[in-house]
Formats: sequence, C-alpha cells, structure tokens
Amino acid sequence: MNTIRSSYDPLLPTLLISIHKEYVDEINAGTKVIEYRKSFFKDPFQAFVYASGKNGGISTFIRCNQPIISDADHLARIGSIVGSDDYHEIFDYFQAKNTGVIIPIRSASQIHKLDLTTLRKQFGKFNAPQKYTFLDKPEKQSLLNCLLDQELVRTMTNDWNHFYAQIANKIN
Repeated sequence: MNTIRSSYDPLLPTLLISIHKEYVDEINAGTKVIEYRKSFFKDPFQAFVYASGKNGGISTFIRCNQPIISDADHLARIGSIVGSDDYHEIFDYFQAKNTGVIIPIRSASQIHKLDLTTLRKQFGKFNAPQKYTFLDKPEKQSLLNCLLDQELVRTMTNDWNHFYAQIANKIN
C-alpha cells in the first residue's frame, strides 16, 4: 500500500489548513492551482486540507511553493492569468489592505476521507483550524502519523514552471 508518507518531505513545514469543500474539489480536479489568502505562512510548505462545511473532513494533501505576497493589482493579474479567475473579484478581495497572498499549489494527493466524527473519536477535541496549524509539533505527532499512514488514492501535479513563465511574459 502506497501512503502519503512516501511523498512526505520531513524538511518542509507541515500544516493543517481549512478550505471550503467546493475549492478542495477543484484542487483535486486540477482546476484550482492557487489559493488566495489575505495573510498566510510565508515559506513553501505541505499541508493536509480539511474541507470545511457540511460533511467536512480531511481527504487531501497538498504541496505548495513559496507564497506570492504582493499588492491587490498584482495578485489579481496573477490570478486572472494562472487561475483564469475574475480580476475584479480578486482585486476586491485584497483591496481593503491592498496586500495578500497567492499560494501556488504544486501537487494534490487524495486519501480516503477522514470525517470530523472519526477525527474526534480518534483524537479527542479535534477542531479544524480557522487559518492553519502546524502538525509537525510534538503535541500533534499522533495526528500527523495517522495522516501520513493514509493510503494514497491519487496524485495530481501542476506545472508551475509553465505558470511562472506565463506570469513573467504577461506581467513584467
């Protein structure tokens, strides 16, 4: 059995993040290659994703490149080029502080869903994070080990070299 542990990098920070289920589905389908946040962790990382909302749970593991931190206009232009997202929606999202973060999703691996009931049964007071939490801390080791031992169902890779070239050609 091939598990997430086979693609895990112990040198990268490991997070648990929450993303709305509809966007997690898009990440797994390969149609969402960037995540927008008003602020976030500033280094490359890997993360287990908790799909929030009704019937939430953990079913995805992502690896992310260095987040892109910039002003609203620059982020909106990148989002419209790479994600084919609406420039004005992205700009409006970041406009209040005129800063934000685009997280490049390098790959997404699917596992069989661990729902909230199962997570709470196995790990007591499990709560999905509002923003993110680090899993590579001693107090989270049992959760991290459980997640790393989950069977790998499918992995999808995004060609970020191509996206970076598109950005350089159209923005710079």
